[in-house]
Order: sequence, then structure tokens, then C-alpha cells
Amino acid sequence: MTEVEFEWNESKLRLLSDILSENVQKYVKLESIELEAKTRSFTDDSDKDGVEEEFQRLLNNSFDPLMDYKEHQKVKEEIPSPKKEQFQWLSSWKRVAGKLAISYVDKTSNTIIFRRLQVLPNVLPILVIAHTSPRNVIIIYGKRRNSKEEFDLQTVLRHSYSNIPDGSLQTIHFLTKNLLDLYSQLFSRQIAPSFKTKHFRCLPSLCLQYDILGPILDKVEGVPKPDTTDVSLDEATSNWVHRKWDNYQYLTYLNRITGRVRQEVPNHPIFPWVCDFSSQNSGFRPLNRTKYRLCKGDDQLREMYSREPSHHVPELLSDIGYMVYRARVEPKENLCRHVRRKWVPEEYPSTMSRMFQWTPDECIPEFYDDPLVFTSRHADMSDLQYPDFVSSPQEFIKWHREMLEHEEVSMNLHRWIDLVFGFNLSIENSKNSLNLHLCFVEKNRRRLRTNGMVQLFTRPHPSRMPLNYNPKSDSYYLQMDSFGYGMEKQEKDSTEWREFDEESHQQIFQKIKEIRRLRHKTYFSSMVSLIEVIAQIVVAPHLAGRFDDQDHIRHCLRQFSYRVPVNYRKLFDFLLNPKQDFPDCDEFSFFVSVCLNIPTKISNFSEEFAKCVSLHSLRKLDVIPPFSKRAQLLLIKELDSLKKSIRLCDHMETCVVAAFRQLLEDEEACIQAVHKLMPVITRSLSQSALEDLINPMIELIQCETSVKLLDRRFLMHVSICYGTHTFLDLFLPPIVEACASLNPDRSVVAKESIMWLAKRYGPVICAKFISSNVLRIMASCYEGFELVGLDQVPKVVFGVVLQGDETCSRIESLLSEIVLTYSVTFITVQFLPFCVDLIEQFHKRPSVQLEPGLVSVFRIVELSIRSMSDHQLMNYLEEFIIQKVIYRVLTILLNSSFQFSTTRVRNIIICKVCQLLHSITQKIGTENTRIYASQPFKLIFSTFSEIYDTNEELRIILRKRSPENTLYEVPLFMVEDVVDKFAREWGVPFLSSFCDDPAFLIPFVSNAASSSPNMPIAHSPPSTFPAYSLGGMSSGNRLFSLSASSPVNSVNSLGGLSLCDSGSLSSVWCARISAAVCGVDNYRFDHLSLCNFTGHQERIRRLAAISNENSFVSASSDKTVKLWSIKPEQDEIGCQWTYQNHNRSVHDVAILADNSIASTDGSLHVWDPFRTTLLAQLEWDSSKEGNGGNIMRIENVDRHILAAICSLHSTVKLFDSRVGGWTCELKVSPGPGLTRSLTVRDNGNKMAVALSNGTLAILDARNGKINALAQTNSTHTVSVNWLSDTGLLVCDADECGVILETNPRAHIVRKLQDPVTAAVITDNSLVTLQNGSMLRVYRNSGELQIETKIRPDELPGTPTAVLPLPLNCSYLIGSSHGAIRLMC
Repeated sequence: MTEVEFEWNESKLRLLSDILSENVQKYVKLESIELEAKTRSFTDDSDKDGVEEEFQRLLNNSFDPLMDYKEHQKVKEEIPSPKKEQFQWLSSWKRVAGKLAISYVDKTSNTIIFRRLQVLPNVLPILVIAHTSPRNVIIIYGKRRNSKEEFDLQTVLRHSYSNIPDGSLQTIHFLTKNLLDLYSQLFSRQIAPSFKTKHFRCLPSLCLQYDILGPILDKVEGVPKPDTTDVSLDEATSNWVHRKWDNYQYLTYLNRITGRVRQEVPNHPIFPWVCDFSSQNSGFRPLNRTKYRLCKGDDQLREMYSREPSHHVPELLSDIGYMVYRARVEPKENLCRHVRRKWVPEEYPSTMSRMFQWTPDECIPEFYDDPLVFTSRHADMSDLQYPDFVSSPQEFIKWHREMLEHEEVSMNLHRWIDLVFGFNLSIENSKNSLNLHLCFVEKNRRRLRTNGMVQLFTRPHPSRMPLNYNPKSDSYYLQMDSFGYGMEKQEKDSTEWREFDEESHQQIFQKIKEIRRLRHKTYFSSMVSLIEVIAQIVVAPHLAGRFDDQDHIRHCLRQFSYRVPVNYRKLFDFLLNPKQDFPDCDEFSFFVSVCLNIPTKISNFSEEFAKCVSLHSLRKLDVIPPFSKRAQLLLIKELDSLKKSIRLCDHMETCVVAAFRQLLEDEEACIQAVHKLMPVITRSLSQSALEDLINPMIELIQCETSVKLLDRRFLMHVSICYGTHTFLDLFLPPIVEACASLNPDRSVVAKESIMWLAKRYGPVICAKFISSNVLRIMASCYEGFELVGLDQVPKVVFGVVLQGDETCSRIESLLSEIVLTYSVTFITVQFLPFCVDLIEQFHKRPSVQLEPGLVSVFRIVELSIRSMSDHQLMNYLEEFIIQKVIYRVLTILLNSSFQFSTTRVRNIIICKVCQLLHSITQKIGTENTRIYASQPFKLIFSTFSEIYDTNEELRIILRKRSPENTLYEVPLFMVEDVVDKFAREWGVPFLSSFCDDPAFLIPFVSNAASSSPNMPIAHSPPSTFPAYSLGGMSSGNRLFSLSASSPVNSVNSLGGLSLCDSGSLSSVWCARISAAVCGVDNYRFDHLSLCNFTGHQERIRRLAAISNENSFVSASSDKTVKLWSIKPEQDEIGCQWTYQNHNRSVHDVAILADNSIASTDGSLHVWDPFRTTLLAQLEWDSSKEGNGGNIMRIENVDRHILAAICSLHSTVKLFDSRVGGWTCELKVSPGPGLTRSLTVRDNGNKMAVALSNGTLAILDARNGKINALAQTNSTHTVSVNWLSDTGLLVCDADECGVILETNPRAHIVRKLQDPVTAAVITDNSLVTLQNGSMLRVYRNSGELQIETKIRPDELPGTPTAVLPLPLNCSYLIGSSHGAIRLMC
């Protein structure tokens, strides 16, 4: 859609006016777009007083901050008898439209007023207010409601345990700031609505939008009919207990207040199965266990609890279960979407008893009240069968309802309520009842939860009053009182005004305040309603589904005051004690911000993010065409605002992640958003926030139109952002798949990027992750086996061209470039073995998926013979290429017992293998073909001769074969084409040497041979072929027979990639590639030196590598930190850059997520080696001018935060690279002792600090909470390392290293053999340097895996630092002489 096609203007408003009618329902179609609409009619059932009050709130203009006391007195005298103007329906709406700058249409008076659309950040955009009759109104919104992008605030609050978890004060502050901004926006326009949670929509980014006309429309609709949801939970429980309500009514009530609505798949009401349908009056199920527990068993639930995340029940009513229950009435599309893609009606349970046995889910209310669920709307699906003891669906519903009300169910239903709605949902109580639900323990969920369990009761639910209950006994009432149910309503606080003595100045002031409140009661009631909304956000877990109930809100504030943050208690005092002074309405927003002490960071973020949300809302309005100039301008502003918000987000990452996800899913914005925001996202967001963006990023890369996202500049940011491990595992496969794209631009860009990645990561990682994936993707080029041209049946053998050949040629050139860059070793240890393995897989189990792989094998072999030298080719020709590839494939193709998808596919593959054979013969020559490649030809021609025969007239006919003969009947044109091709190339005499019966060739070659002057039919002696010289071959580096006495220089003069096996890499590197491809143990150590890094003059103190393992940094006692790059083609490498600003020996070095480097020589230096700039330089205590102690150790906490310890203090300081300074200081131990070493695990969830007094402190770096203190014997600790969640390695300068287990209390598990000088944890292994130059590698279980001594001839000096590179299967080792070796 272009901007010319649709633009919102006065002409479009007139067009909309013409199509409006009184029967407008939910949507209005205007040209190519649909607009959301709400229609209301002002009738006798409407709440007239309420409508007038709401109009007064919108049209209010009474506030005057300069009103003096005399005017107040006049106002007070006038209040008892105000002059009430007559209510005007149409004129009131017209004034509202004018005040809110909304276009207005009145068809009754032909009035059309166009106004430019204005969007307020926290107000739902409204396009038009229209009338089609004198008593109705149509509200047309600017955007259709999207259930995935907008949620009811009440739904969000019901699941506050996930959306606003305990301790998330920042989220509460942010939502409060949203409400205060909304109040300010409306107050500036003299609008004072009565805020209700039901009129708020919550965006995925947690921003709130208010439907400003919602209250009026509710009043116009009329006073709602009495509903059970209007009853308090205590009263409803009491009604059920005393049998005023039946079971069905009470369960319906509980489902409603938990937000469960019919027809909503994830939030459908839940009812219990009460019987197994085995008999009419028995078969009741136990209600003290969930249906899931009854179905799965306790053992399986305990086993599920042992996994992560620990839980017993995933959900009580799954999407699949709901759809299977309603399979007879749901459309096939819904069933195929939720249950299974393939429509198989026989798989659905056909009877109620089978349904009960099959499902682990609870029941739905339709089986108690709707007989239509039994009748199938699908012709191929039978009706759902009811038990034999009922005669119709209606009778079953009646019987089933009676079973629900049965006394056996009534007396046990409270146990089921405890499991589904009650106290057994809490994490503590659910563990004993095997009822812990996944929704309560799901970790790192950053999307808003809108479905799941809702806990209503915090105490055991009372049982129902027995039928034979004796009213004279009060034991049951005592039981109800003990549980706290049936409490009396509290009396409302008196709001009568106090009478003051006129002579008191303070009393006069208070009277002015009171009169001012009377004069501006609309504003004051608006402020009160806003505080009530804030209160509902704070105490949401305790509201039990009752929202906007003023008495219930105040009751929860009193009862759960201990759960209210301290800052908010003073604000809520205005609700609990209305007699106290309210702030002036013009100062209310500022007053609340100060009262709550909302941090400046959150205020600044909220203001900036509000701009982003409003721009997004404006851009996504239905009246703004996508991809138009206006939309693009708005997008640029939106991205700029979001970029600033990301820098300010701090603890509100959920908001910006949700906003960025929306952009990634937006076709118009995704590419620009990624390119513009990815750098700032990399520098600003935490690891958990980034993980939430992985799936949408991968989906975007997989999109066929996203060519720019395959560019190396974007991939560079992604690889830095997520680290090499995640990038190779998750992002690399779709990039490799893009090479096989039918879009040439996408394929070319992907190919160039993969080659860049291969060079960036080095040969070992390339072999393990890149080239292996590229080999696999080649087969996808030939899916479908479509030939070029209209005719899809091959007519010739050597002219068959597939549509995938062009795409495959790009992949082939990529593999060739990898071989050229590194080594032919890739061919010998990876390419050819891959071909052999694929053929063996097909031989064992032929499948349609593997058929394209056979063609890709031929392309790989053809690439290999072109790339290898003459000597290499002859080494691998006979055993690999001929025997294990070509001959093996031919035995499969020419044997009819191997099934192919179609005969056409088999014929195409035969054509391709014949083409490969021809290429090989062109390459190696006739003599080498006879010696090394004769088997395939003998098999081919023997097969031809067994299939075809010649009669007396030399005509070719099919030979009669026995039924046991399994030879495939090769088409005659193939036989003719193959014989003719090789007869013309070699001559009949040479060709006949491959045939058991040379006479077979006569009918095929008689005509061709007579027309070929260079190929006489006469047989020559078999040892020489003078008449068939091969000097006319067109291409290829022809190979001399190894049996011939040819000069060496003749062989060397032939073509080929390289004359040595290892290519441009050394033999050691080729050995590492071979080991990596073959899956040899990563941590074997063969004392081989790959590279030597020279430049340091003194002891190496620390080594740290960038995640790609292609670069690393070293800290030395020579006061320098050097940056190195690993270059496989060089044996001795100099440093890439040296940081020389240190004044003392460098103690430690670490690399942050954005590849900036932190190092310490007593003071902390943070610098960027790629921009050669110093980012920060900090002392431990700047006030003491360098005497505050030396920073001895630094450790990464997460992507942006470093933990540091000082030699003269017992605390840990945290440095945030986003802030550029210290952010907090954590007290480690209440006792004496100085910090000596520290280690961090799980992004700061666990930090262990060793002190000089032998204490080992374990704390949470996120909040500084000390979780455990343990006493060890190590007083000179040099390093501490986490081995597992509860295991630690403590290394002492004088004692042997010890492995501690901290759970349940610290104790020594084992001691290492020697004192440890350096230790590093990687993957599942512990790598240590110990006394005597010993390198030892332990598994996490403690098993010694490698034990070897570093000899002086391998590394000069004593080893002092070690760094394993698991991806490259090697080790970096530094010595006391400043030498660094990369060894394997």
C-alpha cells in the first residue's frame, strides 16, 4: 500500500460518513482497511445520571488555582442549590470531540468536522465520534485491537506473580509513573475521569493506554444486571458452604473472578471430572488429586520435579485437551492448528469414557450444560458417544449435572478447589501435594503472562455444610471463623466535615481546604480513583479477582499492609484516612512522585519510552499506510526514541525488549530496527534480556527477503552480542541454509558472509561448525529434482541439468574457497568421509530425504578431484572415490530392491553418476581409468548386457530374466548414450575391455564408430593403444599412471591446488583439523606447538580470550597488557596492540561483552583496544589519593558488570561499563578479614569470596545477600573457582588445592596432588597448572583426565598461566619468561 492509495483526510471522513449506519457492529470497512468501532444507544435503560456525570468529568472547566477564600464562601453557599443545566446528548458529544481534537460526524444534521489526529502516549487513539440517529453514538478507533499486542490490565494483574513478581519495585514505579503521566496529560486539558482498571489496556512493553470514552459508554449501556461476580469472595464461599449456591454456580463464580472466559482457548473455565462414566450411580473420582496426577502417577510427577524448572503440573487444561473436548463443534482449521496438523478424525476419542481415560486435563463446563458438543459438524467424524444408561445428549447433560451436585462430590469439592484455586497452589504447600505448576516457577519469562493459574485462597477451603447438619450446633460456624471466611463488612469511615472555630487561622485554612475540595470534587474523586488503581497494582496478588471495588481495595491494604512498599504506605493513607489533606489537583502528579520517591532513572526512562510508544501507536494506526513516507518518518523517530530508551532502561529491560520484539515482527520496521539498534542493544542489555530476542532474530534471518541481515556487519554485532557458542549453535545454521536460497542475492550474500566467518573463526572451528553444515545443506538444492526446461523427463544422459545446479555451484565455490584458504585436509578428512557416510546411510535405509544427498555427493566428489593435487587424488581415487562412492552408488541404483520415490528420480541420479564418471576419466586419463577405475564401468556394462540383447537382425531387445533377478531396467536411451559417449572418447577396442561380452556393443557402436575417423573398430593389442591417443582432451590436469616411468618434473608441472598435503597450514594444524572433524577428545594434549607469541619480557600473570577464540589478551609483570590474534598460517606472531598506561605490574585482566578490556595494576583501567581509547580509570577509594589499597582481582559478573576486590578491604565493589564507574559496594562478612580472591557463577547469582582469615563467603551479587559463610584452612588463597552449583576449588599459595562441597555445609571432598598456581574452569573440565610444571585436567566429577609435564624445550621458563580454548581444542600457556604458546 502506498501513501497515494489511502490517506486520512476530510474526503475520507466524508466517505466514512456515507457508509455509517445504525447497525454498525465491531468493525467499519473503509476502502481497504477495517476500523474498530463501538456503537451505543441512549435508551431508557441507560444510566442518565451516570452519563451526565461522566460528561461533566470530560467537559469540566471549574478549576481555578487563584480562587480566594471569599469566592470559596460563595461557592459553599451555592452548593446546596446548584442550577442544573438540561442534558443535551448530541451537543455534549460534539463538545467532547472538540475538547479531545477528534473528528466529528452527525448524520442527523449533516455535520462533518475534520480534525487532525493527535495521539497522547497513554490514551487510546480515537479517530471519529459519529451519530447516525439522535440517540446513538459510534466511536471509531484508530487501530484494531490486537490480542497479541494489547491486554486488559485486569488480566495482567491477575497474573502479577509473573508480570509483577515480588521485589519488582521498579515495575511498580514504572506503572505508577505511567498513571501519573496520564493524569497530567488529562489535567492539562481539564479532564478528570474516574479511573477504573477495566478501562486500561496494557501493552507488552508494560505501557498503559486508557480508553477515555470507556466510562461514558459503560453508563450509556445501562446499569448491568446483578451478577455473581459482584459478590465478594468471602460471601460467595459462605453461600456455597451454607448451600445457598450449588456446586455449578460456585465453580462458575470462581472461574469468572480468575478471568476464565468461554471460547478463550488459553483461559477457558475449568470444571472437575467427577466420575468415570462406568455406571450410573458410582465411579466417582478422587477429588484430592488433580486429573493430571491421577493420569500420570506420583512417580512421573516426582521425576518431572527433578528437572529444570522443577514442577509437577504443566497446566490443568491444555490447548490440545480443550480442542479435543470440543472436536465436534470446532472447525477443522482450529483442530489442525492445536491438535495435529494432519486431519485424522479416528484419532479423537469417540466416547465419554474413552475421553476420561485418555485426558490428563480437567473437564470443561460444556459437558455440564451444553448438549451441542456431542453432535459432530464434520462429515467424517462420528458424534461423541454418551454412556449407555442415557438416551440423548440432553439426558446426559442432566445426569452429569446431577452427578456434579451429588453429595459425594459436594463433601469433597473443597479439596479440588484447594488444588485449582486455593492454598495448594502456593509454592510451599504445592510441593507436598505434588501440585507445583509450571507457571509459578518458569524462569526468565519476559513476556507478559495472560494465562495460567490464579490463587484465590491462602488458607484451606472450608468443607460444605452436611445435609444432616444440626443448626443448634455452632461447630461449623466456629470452623468458618477459624478460617476467616464470612467476615462482616467493615463500616465505611465517616466523611463528615469538622466544625472549626472561626478565630483559629489553622482552622480557617483547613476550612478553605475543605471548601476547595467541595468546589473541585470532580478532580479530587479523580485523584482518589487514580490512587485506587495504583493500590490495585501493588496488592494485585491479594485482590482475589475483585477489581475496582473500593471497599475491597481498602480492606486488602489494611490486611496486607506488610506487603506494601514503605514508600507507598503514605500515599495509601489518603485512601484509608480520607480526612487528611489531599494535595492540590494541579500538584498531585508531582506530589505523588516525591512521596513515592520514584527514582530519576525510571522517570527519565518513562518519559522517553512514552515517546517511543506514542510514535509506534501513531505509525501502526490503520489510517496511516505502511511503507509510506509518513510511516517511514515516524519509524525513524520511533527508532531514535527507542535507542535513547535502551540506554536509559537500567532495570526496565522488559519494556525495551518487548518494544524491540514488536519491531522485529513488523515487516516494515524489522530491517531498519536491527541495523540501527543492534549496536546499542549489544552494549546495554543483559544476557537474559538478549536470550529473549534469539527466536525472533532467527526467524527474521530465515525470512527470504531479509538479505541485509546476512551482511557481515550485522553478523559481527550478533556474534559479539551472543557469544561464539550461541552464534555457532543457533545463528549459523539459518545463515548456511540461506546459501541454498533460490533468491540469488540472498544466496550470494550468505556465501560471502560464511566465508568471512570461516576466516574469522579459524580452521578448526570452520571444520567443526561451518564446512560440516555447508556440506549438509548442498542436498537441499536438489529437492524435487526439477530439470531446467519444460520437459521434466530426462532424454539424454550427459545433458541433464537440474535447477539446483546453479545454486549448488555457489556452495561448491564456497567449499573450494575454504580449501584454498586453509588446506586440502578438509577434503581428505571431511568432504570425502561425509560422502561415504551419506551413501552408507542410504544403503542401510533408503529414504526420500536422502535422495537429493546422492546428487550432492557427486558435486562434492567433483569439487574434490578438481582441488586435490595429482598425488593426493591418486591416493584417494581407488579406495574412496571409486570404491566407496561411485561403485557403491551404482550398486544401489542398478538394484531394483532399493526403492526410490519415483523412476524419474532414479534415472536422474544415474545420469548424474555417469556425468561424474566421465569427469573423472577426463581428469585421470584412459590408462589410469583402466587400472584404478574399471570396476564401475564393468558393473555398468555387465548390467546393460544382462538387460538387453540383440536378435539375429542386430536389433536391441529386452533379455528375458528370471523373477529372482533384481537388476533395474535401465532405459534404452541411457544405454545408447553411455556407450556412444565413451566409444567416441576412447574407441570401441578400449571400451570393449570393460565388457564381459564385447559383442554386446556392436549394435550400439556400429553406426557411431564408422563415422569417427580416430576410432577404428579393429582390435589392437591390449597392452598398447596407439590409435586412441588422448591428446585431444579438452580440460583437466591429466594424471600419468603411477606404473609408468614418467619424470618427476612432469608430475609437478601438472595443475592442481597444491603439491603438498597440508596446503597453506602446517602439518600440526592439519592434525588438529583432523582431530576436530573425527571427534577426538577436545582435551587431549600431545605436546604440539601451534603458534608462538613473543613480546612480553616478564612473567605472564593472566590470559583471557574473546569468545571467538581468535584473539586473546595477556597481562604481564612488565606493566603491559597485549592483544594478540591467532594466525594459523604463521608460526611466530607479534602482538596486535599494547596497552602501556599501567605504572605497576598488572595483576589481572578481563574481557567485557562488548570486547572492551578491563585490567588492574592496583587501579582499574577499562579500555577499548579496537578504538585505542581509555574508557575509565578508577581507584578503589579516590578520596584517599591512591592509599585506599590495591585492586588485586577482577571477575565478570555479567555482560556489563565487573566485581573487584582490594587487598586492604573486606568488601566487593561492582563496576558497570554502561555507567563508567562503581555502582555499589557489597559487604562480604560481618567478621574481620581481608578479601583475597573471588569467583562468580550464573551471571552473579552466586559469588564466592575468600578472606584472609580463612572464611569463605557465598553471596548473591544482585542484591548483596550473604547466603552462607564457611570456614576453611586457607589463609593465603590465590584463587577460587566454581566447579558446579555447590562445588568450589580453593587454591592456597602454600597448600594443595582442595575441592569443597558447600551444600548442606562446607566440607572437603578431595585434595589435589600439589599446590595450584593457575586454574581455569571450562565446559565440564577443570584445567590446572601445578608445581613442577604439571598440567592436569579434571572432569567436574573429579576424575583426572590429563596429567602431563610441560618440558622446558616446549615452553621456556615455568608455566604460570593457562587458558583452554575448547572450540579450537587447544591451550594457551604463558610462562615466567614472558613466553606464550598455543599448544595441543
